[in-house]
Amino acid sequence: MAEILRIENISKSFGSQKVLDQVSLSISAGEIFSILGPSGCGKSTLLRICGGFEEPDEGRIILDGEDITRMPPHKRGIHTVFQNYALFPNMTVWENIAFPLRIAKAEKSHIRREVERYLELIQMSEHAGKKPRELSGGQKQRVAIARALVNRPKVLLLDEPLAALDLKLRQRMLVELDSIHEDVGITFVYVTHDQQEAMSISNHIAVLHQGIVEQEGTPTEVYEAPKNSFVAAFIGDTNFFEGTIRDVHGDYCILKIDGFPSLEVFNDKKMPEGERAHLSIRPEKFSVSLEKPENLPARTNLFQGRVEDVIYLGAQTRLWIRVGERLVSVVKQHASFALERKIRYRDDVWLTWHADNAYMLEDYRPSDESLVMHPDIGK
Repeated sequence: MAEILRIENISKSFGSQKVLDQVSLSISAGEIFSILGPSGCGKSTLLRICGGFEEPDEGRIILDGEDITRMPPHKRGIHTVFQNYALFPNMTVWENIAFPLRIAKAEKSHIRREVERYLELIQMSEHAGKKPRELSGGQKQRVAIARALVNRPKVLLLDEPLAALDLKLRQRMLVELDSIHEDVGITFVYVTHDQQEAMSISNHIAVLHQGIVEQEGTPTEVYEAPKNSFVAAFIGDTNFFEGTIRDVHGDYCILKIDGFPSLEVFNDKKMPEGERAHLSIRPEKFSVSLEKPENLPARTNLFQGRVEDVIYLGAQTRLWIRVGERLVSVVKQHASFALERKIRYRDDVWLTWHADNAYMLEDYRPSDESLVMHPDIGK
């Protein structure tokens, strides 16, 4: 897909605090591109710079080949949906959606036609005469999106648009937002701190942390192949292991880990024998059983541990299993309501894990491990 928006070496400071540091991203026409990161990472500031509400200290914003860095917001061809919706309280739903077209002095017939089209698109035709105070949070959000889309911007910026909604409504609105995007085909740039939101709706994700882009890629790439320990810990849960490379054999090697059984791992970084390596293994990559499994595929690691905590979560159970000197986080999915005995606290269990189901990290920061440690064990 052709590039529609380029963020080029953007830096921004507020006083002595550097909020963005040489951020560069390329966003393709028609995609949903999410900027994901924790509070205070600079993602909303970056969105405001794209929208023209802040000026960068350095860098450029290029929209469809044109430098718009110093252009006022209303001339950019970029519209923004804010977290608080910013609807006009004295106007009806119909009037709110029509407002941008009236400002642009569009013909009355065009305004009527487009407003009716977007009311139908957001399934709000029967609420056209209501004021914002009469609407639910989800309805307000849909009206705000329709108003931002009605005069066809090249890019729509969405700044934490679902943050004020409860969980079930957020999940429903994600589906509706994806449907609206498919219908209108406009590029969405979506800012959120919620990993699940970003993973479920995006074509590409940029993970922002302390003003820099830690990683950019598809949801699958970012989740399955994190570049460093921050991304691995922030995008879902993970287990970190550190060890020394031993016995390199083809694409695989043995990772010798202090206080833990040695693991056969896929040596995707082609690391030589004797090097220190850091490994990320997602909890769902492990299989756990009460009985020792037999006839395992080649390159399957097998070790025994004891269950130290069990947390039932409905669709899955989270287990914390002591293996040697380490606690391992394991997720067991519930495919059916089986009659077999459930794994319980203090059970001795067997863990299996295939050598391909891990990823070696380019960068490991010890402080990031606190993001995945059990909150109660080890206090």
